Amino acid sequence: MKDHDVRSAESSRGRQAEELVARIFAKAGWRVRRGPHQQEGPRPDLIVRHGRSSYAIEVKVAPEGRSDRLVPLWSQAYLQAVRAAGGRHAPLVVVAAPQIARRVAENVLQFAAEYAADAAAGVIDFEGLRLFRGARLDDLNSGHARVPSRLPSPRKPADLFSDLNQWMLKALLAPEIPEALLAAPRGRFRNASELARAAGVSVMSAFRFVRLLQEDGYLDASASPLALVRREDLFHRWQSWSASRPVHEAPMRFLLRGDPAKELDRVLLGGRACLGLFAAADALGVGFVHGVPPHVYVERLRPRSLPRWKNVVPADPSEPPDLILREAPVAQSVFRGMVKANGKPVSDILQVWLDVRGHPSRGREQADLIHRRLLGKIIRPERSRG
Repeated sequence: MKDHDVRSAESSRGRQAEELVARIFAKAGWRVRRGPHQQEGPRPDLIVRHGRSSYAIEVKVAPEGRSDRLVPLWSQAYLQAVRAAGGRHAPLVVVAAPQIARRVAENVLQFAAEYAADAAAGVIDFEGLRLFRGARLDDLNSGHARVPSRLPSPRKPADLFSDLNQWMLKALLAPEIPEALLAAPRGRFRNASELARAAGVSVMSAFRFVRLLQEDGYLDASASPLALVRREDLFHRWQSWSASRPVHEAPMRFLLRGDPAKELDRVLLGGRACLGLFAAADALGVGFVHGVPPHVYVERLRPRSLPRWKNVVPADPSEPPDLILREAPVAQSVFRGMVKANGKPVSDILQVWLDVRGHPSRGREQADLIHRRLLGKIIRPERSRG
């Protein structure tokens, strides 16, 4: 099918879905009108009213009724619906497809209920499926008077401490950590969508992350904005996860035996790199261990990548290294969170605490010092208040 034909089919499905939604509401006694063209900024596809209830509706249609198509589509439409509603109406997001299995529709509604409780949700298809969740919307459902309040949860993603999840953890903790020690957005986020925008990740990534935190009991379900709880257990798991990761590093020496500080600066400027572990602790003013060669985090450590740093070569096993190049275990989290200290890129304080504890050169003592000076009141906020 040619591109023009594809676009024409998509446009036809979109108009069909929008007209279908309008008929569903009109048949149920709602007043229906198109979004006002004179409205500045985004406008809803439809505005419906019944008594004191009103919804600004965003309608999206997918070519197939699969969860992996409909859930991201609903997430995208949710952001548009909230903006279009503008506080004058409640947002309602409806996704459609030619044919949708009921279990798929229920998964979409469950997803919406868990991560965007401020918006109503609907799923329809062109063969008669009608499922809605929201105030005064139960009567629109076809075949059932009411959608079950508890629907099967989608399968749990595998890893709470993936690269981007660690970065989002830092974003949630950032308001409690000085900016000089962690570069991350500083705000309070009411939901996953706000977290996604601030952290620069996809809405789906943030939704999955928030769902994992909720399922593992690390979010206060009654709190808005998002609030971490059971932190001592969370931080223990986080540190254990970090300690279990394999380490890829290479001892290096400087080609020129000049000023080691200047040669180190050249390495830091030779690509995406930053100080890590004990050197980072020193740069952040919490250093405790001396005599360890500086660690430099790089994005990728492969034999073919070493020539990028023209002033260093691999150290011979018989000679002490001038520095140690280490591949960042979670590159997004490491490099998004890094800060500048005296003009040098440096791992953030959370990353240092995670990385040093398992190091044989008094790493535990260094981690304990960071805990005492800063992280203790963050890990156990209730004790610091008491």
